[in-house]
Amino acid sequence: MRIIVPHRGLEAAKTRLAPVLDPAEREALARTLLARVLGVARAASDDIVVISPSAALGPIVEDAGARLAVQRGMGLNAGLEQARAEAMADGAPALLVLHGDLPNLSVADIGALTAAIPAAGGVAIAPDRASIGTNGLAQSPADAIPFAFGSGSFARHREAAAAAGLEVAVVERPGLAFDLDTPADLARWLELGDAA
Repeated sequence: MRIIVPHRGLEAAKTRLAPVLDPAEREALARTLLARVLGVARAASDDIVVISPSAALGPIVEDAGARLAVQRGMGLNAGLEQARAEAMADGAPALLVLHGDLPNLSVADIGALTAAIPAAGGVAIAPDRASIGTNGLAQSPADAIPFAFGSGSFARHREAAAAAGLEVAVVERPGLAFDLDTPADLARWLELGDAA
């Protein structure tokens, strides 16, 4: 299974943390989070691709044993569709999309998400803590549903699977649900660490 990690690039990442972190601190945090997610992903799979408009991520991605695909178009979903097309051209039977800001992600979380893909084909979704966004999305076949990331994506991904007549599994695990986006998220993580 190919794991795809979309990323905006270090300079563009974590802008919602601007009230509490300066640009250098935000960049350092984004670098740490991405390296951690890639390290966990690499322990779970040897087929990892980061899709990003930022070629500067190359050294971080390569150090983690992953491959960087430089995004040609604009937007998260367009980048993921580009990465999907490359994966399908390479013969990948299934895809797993993980965001690069999951500080408590574990190999067991990735295993649970991939194991939840329905045996006959379908979708496994890991929602965020509010059950609004999608932090992880696994699908088999690789083109089972279109990507619909962004605000409200959890519902949109479920609706896309239903429209395609596919079974959906929802995987709720703390390591998949907790993403670090806001000052409140950062405070929670600094206080609770892996328990956040």
